[in-house]
Formats: sequence, structure tokens, C-alpha cells
Amino acid sequence: MLFSEHEVAERLRIKPSSLRNERLHGAISFVKIRRRYFYTEEQIAEYIKSKTVPASLTMSRPVVTHPPREEYTRSKQQYSGPEASPGQKARQEAIMRLAHETFKRGPRSPNRRKEE
Repeated sequence: MLFSEHEVAERLRIKPSSLRNERLHGAISFVKIRRRYFYTEEQIAEYIKSKTVPASLTMSRPVVTHPPREEYTRSKQQYSGPEASPGQKARQEAIMRLAHETFKRGPRSPNRRKEE
């Protein structure tokens, strides 16, 4: 028996567009008759089997621990890490001043409409 895309999407509890994406990516096989796509019971079962995760992978996952983050201080316009030397701080300040001058907002264009 053949099932339409809409019927299979309802059966899998997904949107028809998701089923279409799976078909386009080759994750699910199909039967094409003229311009319509149909699916057999075996194709649906094969798709479900390919998406099933083994119980051994779902039972327990290793706990990943991350090392503690380095302490840092953040001022209004600069970052000074724990190893920032005075030369690095001066360079960072110069970069911030240059960025501020480069990206500061200029005068309004004379062609802009004035609000009344």
C-alpha cells in the first residue's frame, strides 16, 4: 500500500516540509508517480530504523567537566587580562580610540527628510 507525503508526515508526527527535506537529502526512499511522492510501509520502517538510537548510547553519557575560566576584568572600553603588560594596554587603548574615531556617527545627510 502507498502512503502520501501528508499521511506519512502525520504518521511520523513531523511537518510535510521536514519529510520533504529528508527525501531530498536521501534519508528516506520513495516512489514517484508523475509529480507525486509516495512511501511504502517498508520504506517508512527502514527510515525509522535508520533514525533509531541504540539504548547503549542513551543510557549514560560521560560527564564533561570544563576547566575553570580565567578571571578577567572588563572595563568600559577595554579588556585587560591577567597577563596584559603596560605596552599591550597602551596598544589596546590606541586601537579603541581609532575604532571610536572611525565608526563615530557623522552629521546627518542634507538629503534626509526632516521630521515635522
